[in-house]
Amino acid sequence: MTDRAPAHHPADRDPAGLRPAARLPAARYPAGWAPAVAVRQAGLFTGAQAVAAGMTVAQVRRRRQTGRWVTVVGAALAPAGLELTPWHLAHGAWLSWPDAVVCLGTAARVHRLPVPDDGRVHVLVPSPRAARGALSPHQFAVRPADVSRAGRAPITTFARTLFDCIGRLDDRTSEHLVIWALTRELYSREELELALAQRPRRWGNTRRRRALADTRTGAMGPAERRLHAILTNAGITGWLADVPVVDADGTIGRADVLFPAVGLVIEVDGVAYHGADQFQGDRTRQNRLVNAGLTVLRFTWQDLTEGPTEVVRQITTALHRLADTLS
Repeated sequence: MTDRAPAHHPADRDPAGLRPAARLPAARYPAGWAPAVAVRQAGLFTGAQAVAAGMTVAQVRRRRQTGRWVTVVGAALAPAGLELTPWHLAHGAWLSWPDAVVCLGTAARVHRLPVPDDGRVHVLVPSPRAARGALSPHQFAVRPADVSRAGRAPITTFARTLFDCIGRLDDRTSEHLVIWALTRELYSREELELALAQRPRRWGNTRRRRALADTRTGAMGPAERRLHAILTNAGITGWLADVPVVDADGTIGRADVLFPAVGLVIEVDGVAYHGADQFQGDRTRQNRLVNAGLTVLRFTWQDLTEGPTEVVRQITTALHRLADTLS
């Protein structure tokens, strides 16, 4: 099927508006046609670009009305059926507002950070403007070094995006993001401290400082902080928190608590259910720890809150047994 514009359009009448002016027949375009420029724009384009490539305004309008082309965000269009990703949304924002920089949750999803999708496309803009559909403009200072590109779309860097999201997300999501980044060694407490020192009095710094305080002892979340308190109150020593553990195949992960002298690892399950992928990952990790010659004890949030005495008993029993084995 092809598109063809109506034989006459109001704009094609002569200056007197009395009769249609002579015009060449509109070009026909195949159903899958898109402006050539879309190849360099993640498959997206604007109506203006389609017109510049030869289509008439009426042909563009018809493709939108029939659903052959769909709006991605703002002025950006895409062929129906294109699976839209954060990468496409970033390019859609750039096509709509070329002076904008993709930021916050949208930048986070482009960088594949574990941040929920709020249905908005967040961008930094140099001048005030109203939201345009899902496009949400923000204004806060960024340095040139804080901006990179995702394809052709300007976007805040990985480190700057982490910094922004840690301060601007809700407490629970922010804490999860901090733990995710630190345990994967994608971001360090030292980097966060430096970023805070370079950006004093920024909105969200209170939450960022809380993240630093919460992870100061190596505890990654409330469950680990509770475990540390139980160990400390029981007078149990000789342990390290958040320690990398390796085997012959490389890094297994970071132990929540490790007693290096006897090879005892303590793992805790957080407050929230982590889903099937996390469950499988935990079991695979535990098998590798055991095969590396380590003893593993696991405790749930319920164990830590309702049975701390039993937690202490199991840990001390394991420590005594392992010490006897090594003696």
